[in-house]
Amino acid sequence: MNEVKTEKRTLKFKIHTLGCKVNLYESEAVSSQLVEAGWLWTDNDEEADVQIINTCTVTRTSDAKSRKLIRSLVRKNPSSILVVMGCYSQIAPDEVMAIEGVDIVLGSSGKSKIIDYVTDFRKTGIKRQYLKSAEEYQTFEELKMGRLQKHTRGFIKIQDGCENFCSYCLIPYARGPIRSRDKQSVLAEIKNLVDSGVKEIILSGINTGTYGKDLGNVTLAELVDEILSTYPQLDRLRLSSIELKEVTDELLVLFAKYPDRMAKHLHIPLQAGSNTVLQRMNRRYTTEEYENRINEIRSLVPDIAITTDCLAGFVGETEAEHQEALDFINRIGFAQMHIFPYSRRKGTKADSLNGHLPPETIEARTRTLLKLSSALKQEYQERFIGSIQTVLFENQKQGLWRGYTSNYIEVFVRDENDLNNLLVPVKLEKIVNGQVIGQVMGGVDDGIHGLSI
Repeated sequence: MNEVKTEKRTLKFKIHTLGCKVNLYESEAVSSQLVEAGWLWTDNDEEADVQIINTCTVTRTSDAKSRKLIRSLVRKNPSSILVVMGCYSQIAPDEVMAIEGVDIVLGSSGKSKIIDYVTDFRKTGIKRQYLKSAEEYQTFEELKMGRLQKHTRGFIKIQDGCENFCSYCLIPYARGPIRSRDKQSVLAEIKNLVDSGVKEIILSGINTGTYGKDLGNVTLAELVDEILSTYPQLDRLRLSSIELKEVTDELLVLFAKYPDRMAKHLHIPLQAGSNTVLQRMNRRYTTEEYENRINEIRSLVPDIAITTDCLAGFVGETEAEHQEALDFINRIGFAQMHIFPYSRRKGTKADSLNGHLPPETIEARTRTLLKLSSALKQEYQERFIGSIQTVLFENQKQGLWRGYTSNYIEVFVRDENDLNNLLVPVKLEKIVNGQVIGQVMGGVDDGIHGLSI
């Protein structure tokens, strides 16, 4: 992908995104920026003049997926300009640049300058890396966006960077220190989204709960309060992943202040259900502290969905520690879990620890955790069968409308009407093959009514 294109014409582009919600937001923001500059988005790999890959490095599998996607795009369209950005290219820029067909490499910053980088390449034909060390990222890079192109819920990135340095994780090295977005910039983007009809906003970041710590004049709780008081027409606000220690009393008060607008859902990573494993992971809490805080949250917001992340098969994990984790997870009763098999990463503290488990043990423990996760999810869903919940519908899937409740239950209904981006009262009727099936109860302006399934 090294053909120099100097003719003046409208460029077509496509962005491919791997990884988290922050990557999704950044890709959509870059897309918005390119469209504003006159570029044309295309869904056809073979007709794109510029292909952009936003990579992930949370696991070795993520790295492999990034490399596989790069090579696939080179085969499909060898004449297009290939730009690789994101966490994987930040950690391994030389490795990425060595892949045949890659033209431009940048890391987890510099995304706002892609037009300049592509223009330079089209003029010179010189492949370049545009990176600096993650430690040098000291200010939040603004990537403003009007509205997500493919989603009814509006993701907004308010924070970047992480300083936790968990022993298994490369993200602090890929994203750098914590940086918060200016509050007025956040409010302005939310206004644009609300004015365009978005009914739910999701505040996201690499370590969302640290928002404002570097600014010194605002906290996450204060930002959320100001958003909801400034924009009463915003129906629902949801927080993305937040660390246990960042769930402050001030934040929890807002669930009572805005009971119908704060989404009854917190994603609080656990990672391990054993204190000795948590120590080796450099996680800064105990299972006792975790459980006590979850109980406090549930006493204030009884129906809240607590979801989490867990690593399976961490370094040195004994059978007793694994069983301890299973017992703890079962006692907490998560509404949903994301399970990740431990992935050995060069450059992390965990890489140098003794006691790495064989792959078959990691795989077996992953399966056990996934089975428990599935059971806990169904238990949580069953609590709400027969109740009426407000569902924000997003799209149709296999002939059924699909949406989410405030407490993050995915709901499917069959209805003749267009429910896209509507908040609708739905009676949750049954669970079929793990899917919650409901019936629209009416109460929508156009008088829609549901059909039983």
